[in-house]
Amino acid sequence: MLYWESSALVASLIAEKETNRVRLYSINTGDLRSYTAIITPLEVESAIQRRLKEQSISSKLADKTRLSITEFRQQAYLIVADQNVLDIALHIQKIYRLRVADALQLASARAGTENPSKVHFLCLDEKLNEAAKREGFKVPF
Repeated sequence: MLYWESSALVASLIAEKETNRVRLYSINTGDLRSYTAIITPLEVESAIQRRLKEQSISSKLADKTRLSITEFRQQAYLIVADQNVLDIALHIQKIYRLRVADALQLASARAGTENPSKVHFLCLDEKLNEAAKREGFKVPF
């Protein structure tokens, strides 16, 4: 399985330093089922808005990215932030001292599998990746 954290998802859609690496990894693991946190589309929209404000992307690219996220949402399994995810996030936050959204991302990844060692955790945040490794996920970046 592939767990898509928002930083990797954004990099797969909008040209960044790690875009080629993320896209290549995605192609090579494309037969695996994808899942993500319910907050990921919102985080991606926030990234789109930030880049529009910075004028680092065009409105046309923003619209194309939004369409891609809509398609992703239809294909991927979204982990709802229920009581279980909140409890996991609270525990993770205490251990790793992550930002709130990062704790929710890792908690969602954890809630979506019984065996983290079979999940590729796609993320470009160093601290979150370290926490994911410690939780047993495969972390390629």
